[in-house]
Amino acid sequence: MKTTRRVAAAAATFLTATALAACSSSDSDSDASGDGGDSGEPTTVTVLSGTIVESPEGDIEQSIADEFMAEHPDITIEFIGVPSNELQPKLVAMASSGTLPDIFFNDPAFAAKAVDLGAPADMTEVLGEDFVSGFDQQGIDQATVDGSMTFAPWYGVPTGLIYRADWFEDEGLTPPETWDEFVDVAQQLTGDTDGDGETDRWGVALLGSADLSGAGRFLPILRSFGAVELEADGDSWTTSYDSPEGAAAFQLYGDLVNKYEVTPVGTLSTSYPEAVNLMGSGTTGMMVSGSNAIGAILAQNPELEGKLAAVPIPHAEGHEPAANLGLGGYSVSDTSENKEAAAEYLKFLLDEENQVAWSDGTGRIPMRTDALDEIQSAEGDLAGFVDAIQYGYAPPQADFYSTVMLAGTEAYQAVILEQDTAQEGADAAAEATRKEIDNAG
Repeated sequence: MKTTRRVAAAAATFLTATALAACSSSDSDSDASGDGGDSGEPTTVTVLSGTIVESPEGDIEQSIADEFMAEHPDITIEFIGVPSNELQPKLVAMASSGTLPDIFFNDPAFAAKAVDLGAPADMTEVLGEDFVSGFDQQGIDQATVDGSMTFAPWYGVPTGLIYRADWFEDEGLTPPETWDEFVDVAQQLTGDTDGDGETDRWGVALLGSADLSGAGRFLPILRSFGAVELEADGDSWTTSYDSPEGAAAFQLYGDLVNKYEVTPVGTLSTSYPEAVNLMGSGTTGMMVSGSNAIGAILAQNPELEGKLAAVPIPHAEGHEPAANLGLGGYSVSDTSENKEAAAEYLKFLLDEENQVAWSDGTGRIPMRTDALDEIQSAEGDLAGFVDAIQYGYAPPQADFYSTVMLAGTEAYQAVILEQDTAQEGADAAAEATRKEIDNAG
């Protein structure tokens, strides 16, 4: 895939991003009262961002903003940097105090709450129908609440199956489409490669940790079997953790470790960083994760450039793959006096070249169809994640959803440890989920 001039951010850019991230909300608020972006008048557009304080995301986002400001000298883009896990509380506090920035990060899990706060403007009105029509339909659907588009989809981190394409070629293997095929492939990849009689290569880096990292990889697998951890049921919620399909997903985890022995020792403590390390070090041949894992693996081992590929995750017979789309984007505050300037910046951020540059540098998949087409046609290591978008789902917007997610992790650990059968683990996860549903009223 091509490398663009916007990907290479200088060290000075990083320092600028860090300095801007330290700006207080009060400083930003004092600058936010502009003239609405009228040509020739100085305007400051404040942006509440989590990615600006991450690496390499912050460098790339700042470099795009710098180029925008060079082309629009009357508009200043000022970032308010907040770690991603603190974004929602920060936004709630700012909405409550009437100090919303012009632009703020948003996602499907928070969109409805943001609407309740009266925070986002209708992005179709801000950006125009013609521009909005250029987003992938999955992004439009997940950004829409009660018929209003609450944020402009910027990127997705869809779940897929990452695999060592060079190993597959050496072994004459094709990417698995079903979980039965996945097990067969994992067994063929596992073995002794140095001839000392000891297994030194395994088929799968299985995220078996009892945390949200593990849950985020297990739940798409659960859904690919035809079960759902939590879904709306009228005015309440329901779960099918304990269905036969759900039990089959838990059985897969137990079998990969205990029956087929295709995972390295330490599965219960394997979270995202450990799985990336296993892939980067050449210890395992496959892992289920989001597209950003490609960049993380290559950062650890650049020699794997061109040796990684991805496809949608496998599925059980009679079902389809599933992908947590991992969507993120930007809203424009309904109270902003700078909507016109904010729209200009977002259109620049979301143009094809900048979307591809962002994807090249971060592994996050763009949500504009022109950029998606370019990535897919390049047939690089991210192309399979574009294919996975069609299977995307939005996480349920329930306050107790994280507890539901963790109930699944506790269950698969009990199955791996052979403390519970797969059905007993599924029943335990369902019981914990129904308690949360009852408590929520």
